[in-house]
Amino acid sequence: MAEALQVPTHLTVANADFSRALGYIDGEVVPLAEAKIPVRDLGLMYADMTYDVVHVWQGGFFRLEDHLDRFFASMAGLRLDAGMDRGAMRRLLADLVRQSGLPDALVYFACTRGMTVPGTRDPTKATNRFFATVTPLILRGQPAEMQRGQNALLVRDVARIPASAVNPVWKNTHWGDFVRAAFLAKDAGCDVPILCTTDGAVAEAPGFNVVAVIDGGLVTPDVGVLEGISCRSMFEIAADLGIPARYGRLMPEALAAADEAFLTATSCGLFPLTRLDGAPIGDGVPGPITTRLLNTYYARKNAGWHITPI
Repeated sequence: MAEALQVPTHLTVANADFSRALGYIDGEVVPLAEAKIPVRDLGLMYADMTYDVVHVWQGGFFRLEDHLDRFFASMAGLRLDAGMDRGAMRRLLADLVRQSGLPDALVYFACTRGMTVPGTRDPTKATNRFFATVTPLILRGQPAEMQRGQNALLVRDVARIPASAVNPVWKNTHWGDFVRAAFLAKDAGCDVPILCTTDGAVAEAPGFNVVAVIDGGLVTPDVGVLEGISCRSMFEIAADLGIPARYGRLMPEALAAADEAFLTATSCGLFPLTRLDGAPIGDGVPGPITTRLLNTYYARKNAGWHITPI
């Protein structure tokens, strides 16, 4: 009998207690609804900022140090300064979660360019701003959605912003290409778009890395994409299970002909990808490798894998 996909059923909108959601802004912890930034913040005006998202699982951060690595690398690349070192940030985020009392949470933290002096747009004269929020963890894929899988549209009319313009390794809010593509996907009756690089290779989806299962091994794009931490988690699990995994060029034709495929993101670990452009991928259902990876992912997290207690 084929292994069944095991998905937590309690992390739903109906069960989420948003009365506990908090924000940290300008040195204060406030209810989330009261967390605000000025409309003249250059992060809001020009998407001049970076951010990261880490989740809390059963009272502990999952892969916090990896997220901090990426966040500090993104700040360095974009010449931003959160005004605190790594240790202070780690303590601040942990304290924010403790104050919320949420055992399973999504923690968003960001550094914006902030406000510049009146009369100039010079980013070198701006005072950078750090803020963070903690909200209940709601899995991106609910059980029924996970069993069905995502129906993706491979968008060919909107290319992913090239790395020569906006480096995707530095996590950013330049989502104009993603948003345009999302509308096209919805117009076509699909759940999510997948964008390609300017030379036609598969890139990524909004907030998701794309992974194909080809000849029993995993393949995910190695250029023009964010270096996903959830994707890394699946590759680590794959290595332990004896499943080959590599980063490399992935063409649309190879993705369409894959045995299985899935998307990876912090909010779900992985999300099965079962249809592309209206046609089934493989058997059109979450495949055995996809299922084994996700089930192992949850089992390992429940056992404390990569968990930093708060």
